[in-house]
Amino acid sequence: MSIRSSLSIGAMLVTLVLSSAPARAQLDLKGRTVTVYVGGGAGGGVDIFARTFAQHLGKYLPGEPQVVVSNMPGNGGIQAVQFAYNVAAKDGTAIGTTNAGPVVEPLMGGAFAGNYDLTKFRWIGSLLKADTVCAVWHGSRSKSLGDARSQEVVMASTGATSAPMRSALLMNALIGTRFRPISGFHVGNALLAIERGEVEGICNTLSSMRTTRADWLRDSKLVPLVQVAMTADSAFPNVPRAIDLIKSEDQRQMLEFYLLPYEFNNPYYLPPGTTDEALAAYRKAFDAVMRDAVYRAEAQKRGQNLAPHSGQEVEKLVARLFATPKPIIQRTIEATTPKN
Repeated sequence: MSIRSSLSIGAMLVTLVLSSAPARAQLDLKGRTVTVYVGGGAGGGVDIFARTFAQHLGKYLPGEPQVVVSNMPGNGGIQAVQFAYNVAAKDGTAIGTTNAGPVVEPLMGGAFAGNYDLTKFRWIGSLLKADTVCAVWHGSRSKSLGDARSQEVVMASTGATSAPMRSALLMNALIGTRFRPISGFHVGNALLAIERGEVEGICNTLSSMRTTRADWLRDSKLVPLVQVAMTADSAFPNVPRAIDLIKSEDQRQMLEFYLLPYEFNNPYYLPPGTTDEALAAYRKAFDAVMRDAVYRAEAQKRGQNLAPHSGQEVEKLVARLFATPKPIIQRTIEATTPKN
């Protein structure tokens, strides 16, 4: 047999093997229900963003499934992330979304740090860049950042390792504020506690406040003392940024590490083990929703200032987060861990 004949037979055999291999099934969600597990309480910013998004997601997914929202606010949203990682279905019927706190938690060495690995989630995309402020009710005795540096300010927090807790403690360490965050709230009842005078304020994202209590900002009922963000919010030109008050390079790196998850806030993800086909379908659907004029108009009406990232972009930001030097991470952990 000639070499050419042998090669031809070999090529035919390879073709037969490949053609007989089972094709990977494409995602089909017709007649099924997709659940969005929200790492936050009903009525909070993450929840409102999710409910707006969920109304439009189904029509762009294969089979146009019904999409529902389920809230899991425990431990500052970490419960929902743990559920998605360890329990949720991997067949395309379960996705998750969260605030920034649970994103940075695995690197911060908290009690829940070993329960999920962010690098194994299948990232669909994110909705916005969030800009946190530490703010107080207009009736608070503290009216300025100077006041917050000279006297104790009682602040609401969710979990002991949540973003409101860590943001307040980090400001204490980096710029000398005297915030005293109290955990045990979810965002909804934290805002009620502020209004009732039970606490003075909260460190929270402006995106959340604009969707849950827009009148508080519009009518100056809530007074921002310091912006904890990489970029200044144009609506508050006279509110100082923490990063402009920091002189030490190590402290600047600490703040930037802490703020990086806010660059892809309100991310959406599939559980580890979900197929590539499902991920591709969800990324395509996410991008379509972001281009949907009806969705964007509705989001704008609700005060949702969208600044989306694609799934590929979120993956790169997660990798950048995990590339932070360990000494910077350790100093941030020490600064943002409650002492009692």
